[in-house]
Amino acid sequence: MKDIETIGKLSLEELEAIANDETLDAGDAGAKELVAKLEIAEEAKGGSSRKVYVSWISGIAASFILMLGIGIALQQSREPKDTFDDPELAYAQVQAVFRQIGSGVQQGRDAVYESERTIADNMEKTINKIR
Repeated sequence: MKDIETIGKLSLEELEAIANDETLDAGDAGAKELVAKLEIAEEAKGGSSRKVYVSWISGIAASFILMLGIGIALQQSREPKDTFDDPELAYAQVQAVFRQIGSGVQQGRDAVYESERTIADNMEKTINKIR
């Protein structure tokens, strides 16, 4: 039988090998004591229950902060704000933005038309070479 100090010096692989040893009789009081000592040694060595506790608390805290941030963001976005005091100035700004968008669309349309014309010319030249 191993004492606590010996068990504390064992590696995790050795502890697993002892736990998986099928030669131990489950009804044996010594085996039960060994399993209890292994659990105590594992807890003392790794502090695994504390790590699990800390990870749970960290996860809950992170979820709470995330929900709080989303709630604040949603509440602020619900309140519409006027950005222009003068409606005519706002209308002029909208017209300027639409003109800029229209100009960009026209440039894109011209580029597509030019590439279509280039492709058509190349196809025509290829067909004429074949004939």
